Amino acid sequence: MVEPLEQPDPCPGFIAARPKFARAPEYPAPLLKARMSGESTHEITVDRSGNVRDARIVGTTFMVFALSADAAIRKSTYFPATLDGRPVASRFWVRVPFGVPKNIESHAARNRVTAFVPGDQPAGARWQFSGSVRRVTLAADIASVPPGEVSVVAIAPGGAERVLLPAGSLKTRRARVRVRTEDFFSKPGEYRVSLRQGDMTIGEGGFSIAEDERSAVVNACGAP
Repeated sequence: MVEPLEQPDPCPGFIAARPKFARAPEYPAPLLKARMSGESTHEITVDRSGNVRDARIVGTTFMVFALSADAAIRKSTYFPATLDGRPVASRFWVRVPFGVPKNIESHAARNRVTAFVPGDQPAGARWQFSGSVRRVTLAADIASVPPGEVSVVAIAPGGAERVLLPAGSLKTRRARVRVRTEDFFSKPGEYRVSLRQGDMTIGEGGFSIAEDERSAVVNACGAP
């Protein structure tokens, strides 16, 4: 079942991680000299202590921008996210501009996808505990291909797949929809959510299922 969203999903009880010490990336000298601007987008995971556990490049104008931003992100620290008043590791997107890029977030700049559990779901689902997640909100931005050609597929740790959105479901380049996942996220582990054109993956995000609060990593509710 697909539920298009006209308004952002409610996220009561979740407070996103926020920068504590944000390391400024070094502007690559050749691009600075040429007065070239751009940006890079990263999916990062911040642990319960506020340290960057992982960072993955989602897309960039120039790879040298992405490498510089990645190095800075990994040295940054955060005030960790909280869920129901308790600290929790979280995964979210970070966009790093260099100079003054044009059309900043006015349209889909990258192929990217994430899934999060909306705040009106039961507590176990919002913590992404095994056997609790039955519905997620998909946030997809599509830049390089027609949206109607794109599907969204969930991939389990062992490689099993489930189509969350078949091709033809997406009508716009920036989509936010709820879908039922039934029992697909029943076991703990690291899942992936894949944006595909046919058999080609054009974007991918992580989704963690945990057994308890200490091992939980929740995807930030209300992805930008």
